[in-house]
Amino acid sequence: MEYPLLSTGVMTAAQRITLTAVAAFAAGCGELTSGASELASGAATCNSDTGLPEPLPVCSPDDPCDRLVAIEPDGVATRPTELPRCRTGLLSDRPFYSDVGPRSRAGIDGTTRYWCEYRPLAAAWAPRPLVVFLHGAYASADNLYNATSLRTKAISYPLRVSRPGFILVSVQGRNLHWPTLDDRDGAHHDNFFRDLGSPSANPDVANVDAIIDGLVADGVVDTDRIYIAGWSNGGFFAQLYGIARHQRPTPGGNRIAAVFAYTAADPFNNAIEGLEPSCQLNPYPTSPVPVHLISRSCDLIACDRDQADHLADRGMTIAPGAIVEPWFDALRSEVGAAASWTRVDGAGNRVGRCRAPGFCPLAAASLNHIRWPDGVDDRSGVDYEHEILSFFRANPL
Repeated sequence: MEYPLLSTGVMTAAQRITLTAVAAFAAGCGELTSGASELASGAATCNSDTGLPEPLPVCSPDDPCDRLVAIEPDGVATRPTELPRCRTGLLSDRPFYSDVGPRSRAGIDGTTRYWCEYRPLAAAWAPRPLVVFLHGAYASADNLYNATSLRTKAISYPLRVSRPGFILVSVQGRNLHWPTLDDRDGAHHDNFFRDLGSPSANPDVANVDAIIDGLVADGVVDTDRIYIAGWSNGGFFAQLYGIARHQRPTPGGNRIAAVFAYTAADPFNNAIEGLEPSCQLNPYPTSPVPVHLISRSCDLIACDRDQADHLADRGMTIAPGAIVEPWFDALRSEVGAAASWTRVDGAGNRVGRCRAPGFCPLAAASLNHIRWPDGVDDRSGVDYEHEILSFFRANPL
């Protein structure tokens, strides 16, 4: 599959690698492979209460992941997680930052969990808001530094009036066997095992709980202003987590005030189209949590059903729930969230509708998906991070 936009010279090396992975995912439809065939055959029967009945398994030497989205598709992953560097890479277009880390803790599944963390010095004597960032599929906690401008804004942006700066955490996902038709094993946050209890048996929910509770115990967090943000798979998980933790607190008693998701949709849907019993929750959990979505008007997470059908006709597998418009409607009507949605075109312009299917080629949808909306990756100069942070500031508990 050719992607002519790769040759335009407007992408960083990191973006080229990411787009290669996304292109492999987009072209990956076909036969049921190991993990998906197990799910479809009932070896891991879904239900309407938790989706999958247990957490997704991690990659390991005894159970390696061989359905990787990678430049070398014949490779395998045997590590349960990767170690982030918690600093800007040499090839990044972003300012250089190097934070203490990575920080680590033991996960409930035995996996060592890692995250990057920035604390303004003033938080030691005047607690600051907390933003938890979740990277997309196949990515890393280092995306915070190399693909967003949030680390720069965390120094002085006043998420609370008269208190500049906020605490910023970027969580490293685990390398997981992913339950889809596509070859999608690799770094993810598990939004298919939906144990929303407190404590939760979902290792990723439990991990974010523990990180938040630990920071609060250190006395540095403004507990009325704990926010969660995610990109792609991280956006799916951020919505699941925020809906779960807006009313039902973490084991330490802390709640999420608001959620932001970029190019993400329904975290409670089926794993495979037509799978019975379905993994889709019924009913959906309810929560009045404020949720703000930003998505591209042409994207791999399709803007609307017409766009999804168009991309599917061109060889892409559209996962159930991976369409923004019907999810936005369900978010307001079924979940009861205070939801808002901004659509942005590939050049960073705010638009009122989804791109017409005929004007949304797969190459453009792939490229749009990996461009964070801060005006840098799309070279537009239009920075939607101000909109994200203003949304958070307007929505404390």
